[in-house]
Amino acid sequence: MKTIHQAALVTASAVLLAACASSGGTASTRPAAQPQQHAPGQAIQDAAYVAMVERVARRRGVTVRWFHPPVKRAEGAAADVDNQ
Repeated sequence: MKTIHQAALVTASAVLLAACASSGGTASTRPAAQPQQHAPGQAIQDAAYVAMVERVARRRGVTVRWFHPPVKRAEGAAADVDNQ
């Protein structure tokens, strides 16, 4: 009976360790960043402004939570307005 328990423990350990094995790193790497395509005039988050405000807040020890993050129009919006 003791042999059966030992065999079950060894089998369970082997199965658990096999389940945790790495897939060679390909599953954990991020794909290359794709540039985002936005339609002209589309409202997008103003990442530069958000970064600047958060950097200043961090220096002052303040936490910022964006409920309505600032937006800007995607590039090309001014060209569409001029052509009309």
